[in-house]
Amino acid sequence: MPVAFTFLVSAAMSRAQSNCPEGFRYAETLSGNGSGTAPFDKRKTLNLPPDASLDVSFQQKSVRATNGRRGAHSSLRPQDVPKGILIIPSGESDNVSHQGWAVSEPELKALDKDASGRITQYQFGMRLFCNASSSDPNSNYYGECSVQVEVCYRPLR
Repeated sequence: MPVAFTFLVSAAMSRAQSNCPEGFRYAETLSGNGSGTAPFDKRKTLNLPPDASLDVSFQQKSVRATNGRRGAHSSLRPQDVPKGILIIPSGESDNVSHQGWAVSEPELKALDKDASGRITQYQFGMRLFCNASSSDPNSNYYGECSVQVEVCYRPLR
């Protein structure tokens, strides 16, 4: 019984972690944390599962790439997201720490190919940024920030 319970709980948790729409598979979430004294500004990558094939007829139609606070900006357009990939960016944003977050520079690379030249493994990466401050200019408190991008892919059927 404990094994079955563990399986059911972990299956429910994995579904809860993914906001990927029907017809897409969850790859992973890229994320970072920072603060007003140490903003997060890094490129993060993930490997898609081996033999994941992408339906390149899919192109993302809209994307919210920044909340525009604390110097967070992005010129990312939906057509900049590689075909077959869907990203769902988000970040922490409150009226105390005034966090700013942004995502940019998506890139899909071939990591491995078979003898016929077919790509058998992809790597996806993006630049993630977040920053925070205090709402009180006389305060030495700097809040924390976070930014995350849920990455989904549409498999070729």
